[in-house]
Amino acid sequence: MSRILVAEDSGAIRLLFRRRLEMSDHTVVEAADGRQALDLFTGSDGGVKPDLVLMDAMMPNMNGSATIEEIKHLSPETPVIVVSAVDGLERSPDWRLADGHFTKPVDFDGLLARISELTGPGRP
Repeated sequence: MSRILVAEDSGAIRLLFRRRLEMSDHTVVEAADGRQALDLFTGSDGGVKPDLVLMDAMMPNMNGSATIEEIKHLSPETPVIVVSAVDGLERSPDWRLADGHFTKPVDFDGLLARISELTGPGRP
């Protein structure tokens, strides 16, 4: 399926996302903060650019809004889904570049459906 970069500062939540995404045949790369996510995204780890980024809104070293701006600057076509404990985040101008927003606790059926829409056949 897709290679997904999960950027989340909570190790327990990263593990939950990894397990649920891998159950749906996605490959997962993990980052503990925004800076590490950006390094992984640019391939400085020697890996392949992800098909989609799933990120927490609030992270150390580089917050989610700064990270998404940089990712979209480097690769406007790469979808980014933001996950936050804050309801209504999608109405904030800081998150206008996101391709989806989900509030914690995450509705995984809805999340997987959105991932499929953004990475499935017919997408650029």
